[in-house]
Amino acid sequence: MKKLLHTSIAGVLIGCAFPAFAASTVDLTVKGLIVPSACTPTLSANTVDVGRVSVKDLNQEAETWLTPTTLQLGIDCESATLFAMQTTDNRADSGSNFTAYGIGKTNLGERIGGYLMRLDKGVADGAAVTPITSFNNGATWGSLLPEENWQTNFIVSIRDPGATRVPVPAKNTAMELAVLPFILPAKNVTINEDTLIDGSATIEVKYL
Repeated sequence: MKKLLHTSIAGVLIGCAFPAFAASTVDLTVKGLIVPSACTPTLSANTVDVGRVSVKDLNQEAETWLTPTTLQLGIDCESATLFAMQTTDNRADSGSNFTAYGIGKTNLGERIGGYLMRLDKGVADGAAVTPITSFNNGATWGSLLPEENWQTNFIVSIRDPGATRVPVPAKNTAMELAVLPFILPAKNVTINEDTLIDGSATIEVKYL
């Protein structure tokens, strides 16, 4: 019994002999980059009009894909600049995850559908480029194929198709931007009055 007692006391004494001291300071680092060049994104048209869509022309069980539109997306910089682009879905409450941008809701609050965006046929300063994407703000890059969707949760840049997947600087870049709108299955959408198709997205240039 005494041995157990002594052991217990020794354990307490050892614990008290080496207290853990918390650090009394913490460091904050503020970092970034000021670039000498500015870049301006442009579109060949700022509106994609799908026209009037009749409910009777909608598929009951599957999505109804409307006529796609291809725009020209330009990124013009004052000098050769490393840049990326990111989209914001301004109708995210009617969108679907990160891929399908929203186009509004019915008067009953049902999602109407959405649209996808895809990039292809890039040219930068007269040379062919291909889009690349990053989910971690540029720490690593992967390919963005023409049939893959431009998601809101990653940034997009350009690369030399014959080199590794890293961004390259450019002064004037042009790419095709395909917009593919769709309406959800009619069985899930209640349309009993004129319903506005109202999609909106912002493309922002970020400097790398």
